[in-house]
Amino acid sequence: MSHRIIPDGAQPCVWMSAGVLTYKICDREFQCDQCPLDAGLHEGTLVGSQGEGRSAPRCNPGVFPENRRYSSGHSWLQAVGQPDDGRQRLGVDAFAAAIIGHCGGVSWEIPPCTVSQDEAICQIDVGLGMLSIRAPLGGVTVDGNQALHREPGLLVTAPYEDGWILEFQVLDAAGLSGLMTAEVARDKARMDLRRFRRRIAVQLFAEGHALGQSMPDGGELVTDLRQMLGGFAYMDLLRELIH
Repeated sequence: MSHRIIPDGAQPCVWMSAGVLTYKICDREFQCDQCPLDAGLHEGTLVGSQGEGRSAPRCNPGVFPENRRYSSGHSWLQAVGQPDDGRQRLGVDAFAAAIIGHCGGVSWEIPPCTVSQDEAICQIDVGLGMLSIRAPLGGVTVDGNQALHREPGLLVTAPYEDGWILEFQVLDAAGLSGLMTAEVARDKARMDLRRFRRRIAVQLFAEGHALGQSMPDGGELVTDLRQMLGGFAYMDLLRELIH
């Protein structure tokens, strides 16, 4: 006979909180990226939204190309054009793409548009609301990726390639040195992934989610955290990590 008695001081596994496992206590401080059970349950991919359809390729949230710089809000800049003209291409990193999961559209002001550092430079429609991406540096927008208007899902399926967002002329190129290298950004993404999963586990347990039929009952594996948390809670978490 199964039971759900949690010993004092113990924390339930995120999969138990979601209703996927009948009983499992977390013994890794919610460091799910180091848990073989977690890797087996979701086949090594980030547990997040189902994305642009079940057949869509998922981004590996640990991928950070070396040929660009990264912001603390999980966007990136890459030099394009002539080396000395200060033109940079902007997009979101693979961690952001993985937890955004679904992109219904991307909008920005018609270029040219001057933006200050940390000012909202574009809006992403994630299906639950609009998510703002801030400019890592001050500059003037010069071009937007029109392909995103035709196929917005590229932002989450190809964030470093066809899913880039826009290009802008950086006003102070020296500011690029203050952004993160790929190695530092990769370490930050690991920490943010732990934070993301820990927050979800605690919130699911605190709210006592009941999702109906799940894996132990013969149902499908639950992978859509939007359904588990609800739109407002998930948007709050996205805005906390991605900006």
